[in-house]
Amino acid sequence: MWYKVRLRRYSVGEQFNIKDAEAVRLARGLAEARGTTVTAVIRAALEREAREQDAMVQEKVRRIKAAAAEVRKHLPEDWKGKTSKEIMDEIYEDGLPK
Repeated sequence: MWYKVRLRRYSVGEQFNIKDAEAVRLARGLAEARGTTVTAVIRAALEREAREQDAMVQEKVRRIKAAAAEVRKHLPEDWKGKTSKEIMDEIYEDGLPK
């Protein structure tokens, strides 16, 4: 997952200074309501966001692969297994137009 790679560069115990009073209020309120720490609340929120981001990326990749598969269905049989350069070389006797 993308977030695990990015988090590795930070050392254990690194601190953040949150300057947004509303963010602090929300984090403290949620921590109190859950009977946990502000750190735990923030970590849970970040992990949830990271999972959602990962799911969005995976869905985008899935859609791109599906679109590519649909295009491949309509390619001429003799193009299958060839590179785009090989196909272009067959189409244009002297290579691609310049």
